[in-house]
Amino acid sequence: MSLGTKKLVHIAFVVKDLDKVVDAWTELLGIERPRIWNIPGPDVAPVMTNGHPEIYTNCRISVIQLDNVTLELTQPGEEPSPWKTFLEKHGEGMMHMAFLTPDEEEAFRTIREACGVDGYYHIGYYPEQSYSFVDTFDSLKTELNIKVDRDNSDAMELIRDQIAINQIREREG
Repeated sequence: MSLGTKKLVHIAFVVKDLDKVVDAWTELLGIERPRIWNIPGPDVAPVMTNGHPEIYTNCRISVIQLDNVTLELTQPGEEPSPWKTFLEKHGEGMMHMAFLTPDEEEAFRTIREACGVDGYYHIGYYPEQSYSFVDTFDSLKTELNIKVDRDNSDAMELIRDQIAINQIREREG
């Protein structure tokens, strides 16, 4: 039993001041300053947190590609988000390690047995890959992000539809 992979895709950090942290990494590594952008909305990457469709476009992100791994730096906005929750609970620092696995069911079974955590609390979908945040902080002192390559067209459409329905309900009051 194992995650089914040793392929670490990225290490993610949550920070209060993204510009300051990006500048420090840029200077330390002697690299060109990476781009900073807002986390994409449901048109690009629909997400669900605790079973509910959400929009987190108020969070800013930057990615630094190293030779052997990627650093992902996220600054949460004022609205609730997984990144803001992590920051409030644990402070700035490493939020998760992301692994690309061929069998997410086996990965989740292994996490349940090794860490006592049953399933993910946040899942995001790109057209050909999904990612799931699992709160393993108590046992691993970091969360895990389980990534899987697959066609997510149907899941993406369902979440987008649910977001549209929720927005109509909010307008109708």
